[in-house]
Amino acid sequence: MATTGIAATSSVTGANTAAPTTSLSSSSQDFDRFLKLLTAQMKYQDPMQPTDPTQFVAQLAQFSQVEQQTKSNTLLNSILEQVSGAGSLSQNAALIGKSVQTAVSGLTLPASGNAAPVTVTVPSTSSLKNLRIEVLDSNNNVARTVAAAKGETTFTFDGKDANGNRMAAGSYAVRVVGEDASNVRQSAGSVSSAGKISEVRRDTSGQFVLALENGNTVSIDNVARLTQ
Repeated sequence: MATTGIAATSSVTGANTAAPTTSLSSSSQDFDRFLKLLTAQMKYQDPMQPTDPTQFVAQLAQFSQVEQQTKSNTLLNSILEQVSGAGSLSQNAALIGKSVQTAVSGLTLPASGNAAPVTVTVPSTSSLKNLRIEVLDSNNNVARTVAAAKGETTFTFDGKDANGNRMAAGSYAVRVVGEDASNVRQSAGSVSSAGKISEVRRDTSGQFVLALENGNTVSIDNVARLTQ
């Protein structure tokens, strides 16, 4: 049950004011506001026609019940989210050991050696020129350029920049581009990774990702093919 707030109208002798309808998102804030309104009602009630104190007690008890039920619903929703997340994790765990092919937009460079190989696909009908693979650094600057060809080829990043210097371990964006007839850079193809799933985990945003045996980490939403 969601608490939308409390509405109270008080007839105040000599003040001629009415308490406005209040809507708060927090039940604790609602409860505090309710107590203030209740105190104001008792303070400014007509001494010739005092309000029955049992009404105040009944209102207080009713609002306490609503507050407790709201807190219970919040707790139940939290438990449900945790249970649902655990269920999804256990379901996705069934993917471990299966071979997968998925689109990728980055490469993971280890502390030593090459990054895991990826498949670069450029349509054979592409009319773009100067086809190339670009590896970008953390500032989205092109750190390395490698010529690409039409069709499907394998690209293995050796971890070196354009000057031949070893780049730091980490994740680097990768793309396939070319220029059109107006020399405007365009996306020329796609990059995908294939491998066996070794682990299913959640990332910092709460999304499930697949860790492959070749070292690549891919989003479960980008899976294009799944085999035994």
